[in-house]
Amino acid sequence: MVPCQTHVLLKWQEHFNSSWAAEDSLQTARRHGAAALYDKLLHNKEVVTLAQPVQELAGPRLPDFECESSASAEKEEYLSSLLRSQRWLAHRVLTQTSYTVDLHHRLVVLQRIYYALHSKYHDKFRVQLPSHSKDSGTECGQIEPASEPFLPGGASKIKSGTDVLIEMGVRTGLSLLFSLLQQNWRYAASIHPESVLCNDVLNTASSVLTSLPPLSLANENKIPSVGLDCLAQVADFLKKTSVSSGNGGADPIGRRLALELLLGLAMQRGSLKFLLEWVEVALAASMSSSTPTLSSSSSSSSSSLSSQQSAGVGFDVIHQTLLQMRQYSGFRGDPVNTQVLKKDADGHCRLSQAALCLFEEQICNLASYCLCSCSTDAAAPGTESNTVMVYVWGSNSSHQLAEGTLEKILLPKLTQGFSDAQ
Repeated sequence: MVPCQTHVLLKWQEHFNSSWAAEDSLQTARRHGAAALYDKLLHNKEVVTLAQPVQELAGPRLPDFECESSASAEKEEYLSSLLRSQRWLAHRVLTQTSYTVDLHHRLVVLQRIYYALHSKYHDKFRVQLPSHSKDSGTECGQIEPASEPFLPGGASKIKSGTDVLIEMGVRTGLSLLFSLLQQNWRYAASIHPESVLCNDVLNTASSVLTSLPPLSLANENKIPSVGLDCLAQVADFLKKTSVSSGNGGADPIGRRLALELLLGLAMQRGSLKFLLEWVEVALAASMSSSTPTLSSSSSSSSSSLSSQQSAGVGFDVIHQTLLQMRQYSGFRGDPVNTQVLKKDADGHCRLSQAALCLFEEQICNLASYCLCSCSTDAAAPGTESNTVMVYVWGSNSSHQLAEGTLEKILLPKLTQGFSDAQ
């Protein structure tokens, strides 16, 4: 490691982490960019320059006069002392060159940016740092650890009273909201079918979710634990609402809105897991709506028939979802879909067809596109894209790589022994 020009004390301030995480680390590749960022550290007093200790050159202690020839041990001591002095002098001179100073600035700025990124995106994985005294902070590059409460073993931070109150309020508020929505559905189904207020709530939530930037909920490290619990609680409620029909449950419009809102959440979270969960819920809702129910009254049979006819999801919602998946996944080819979305008179499409279209898009098209991209990138220039090349590496102690030698292959090597690989 290149020695520092001066001894400095690094004291990162936590409230500057957001601004440093937004800095471009490529600025450190240029001398004026690294100097400007280092001046910012000095201005914020995150880097404190300490005085360099004064050390005199201690040469060998030669005798005042030579009465006899020196022994070999004394000569070795003289040479070692001279070499020690020369090394210290060279070290002192090299630390004052412009190249060393610029390199020191770059290293300190990069360390500050990486610390800010780690604190912002990986804070929950931080372990407890050992405590240091203030007197031991004179070394170059030492950081004062933040004094934060940790559980025994350094696993996670202890929740404060405010966090517990917020979590309790959010959980109870969501439970109350879900109970009111279910009660309103039961009231509308039995007494006043026109007073369905909960559908307006779901519609408003869908419009708010649509107005957010794409993949707003994709980075779970930026979402607090209370937010993740709320998302899981909302997703469970929407799943039950989408599948349950009859017995005071949601009406067909409410089930359709719940499915659309659940799909919007899955797209904002940007994970294959949540999209596959939506496909599973949609198929279960399609099966439950198509199951005939035995009833003796004509009103119940008519409501069952209307629920079967209205079991679907908005055509525009599914179409927009497919376009977003192709846009943000890097898909540029023409999709080969065996399933074609069909829109009915109400502007909806069947749940089973929508589920199959999404499944085919995210599994078949994207997987085949990724495989084609990998094979094209691995192909050598001037070769056809369908050419299969095999690379081997690793231990070859018993000719298991079929390379003719017993030497270990450290880097991937193109082999000719598998020219007909499928």
